[in-house]
Amino acid sequence: MNNFDIRRIDLNLLVVFEVLMKERHVGRAADRLNLSQSAVSHALGRLREQVGDPLFVRHPRGIEPTPRGLVLWEGVSDVLERARTVLAPEQPFSPRRARRFTIGQTDGAAAILVRLIEQLRSDAPNVELYVRRMGAAEVIPAIDRQDVDAAFAVMPPARMPPRIAQLPAHKLNYVCIARNNHPAVRRPPKTPEKFAALNHLAISPYGAPTSRVDQLLADVGIRRNTVLTIPHFLAAPLIVAKTDLVAVIDESTYSLFSGYGNLRTIKMPAALESITIDLLMSSARMQEPAMAWLRGQCLAAAQS
Repeated sequence: MNNFDIRRIDLNLLVVFEVLMKERHVGRAADRLNLSQSAVSHALGRLREQVGDPLFVRHPRGIEPTPRGLVLWEGVSDVLERARTVLAPEQPFSPRRARRFTIGQTDGAAAILVRLIEQLRSDAPNVELYVRRMGAAEVIPAIDRQDVDAAFAVMPPARMPPRIAQLPAHKLNYVCIARNNHPAVRRPPKTPEKFAALNHLAISPYGAPTSRVDQLLADVGIRRNTVLTIPHFLAAPLIVAKTDLVAVIDESTYSLFSGYGNLRTIKMPAALESITIDLLMSSARMQEPAMAWLRGQCLAAAQS
């Protein structure tokens, strides 16, 4: 069988074989296929000749498969199901249909996800969103395994493999925030040293001793006096609003809280470099209707 020439097999013969296996009766199979009984018998004869086995034997209630027929059926049923899946017309994705998407998130994407959730609850209430926090090194393997459908990530400067689509989604611009009656709001620190001496809240999602903001501050000669480190970006404004702490956060996160009236920004003595958040997806899945819809929703949320 290893030397069997697959080109000899007519797919229509396998379809006839499939219906015979399900009906176990030549007459009923013929009716289901809209063929004559002689045409079904002829097709079965051709298939028997090609595989070298009777495939079916007569039975009082119709026909029963031979041992070779049962083995053949195990493979044929899978082949035909895959062929139907591949050849079926692609259905457009409807956001009204129930569907679950999984989004990966590295640090910095909290505000984007808030806007994405707001969009989905308004436009696609039947869509379920599952968010997974992950480090940058976990993103590509998770996309490869289809553990996530897409991910918002700040990726290290390296060449992305062709199988991963990398779409610039959002620029992170940083501001320093404090409660509205903080002394530094009235008299902003004018030197890096005075700014660094303030009581700072730092955000480190994965528990590292230094964060991306620490690196950006170090680039402009600032090593801040950190008195509290937390893992959650969205908790920072709430803590700052009720304490004497200040925090350097991205402008998008601050915008979620700016209407509360108890937070202000402090002018920093030096501007920090902007960081780009990318949307990452499988290149092979990008054009699937559901993935194309998700891509559009993610980019709209990131750029709003």
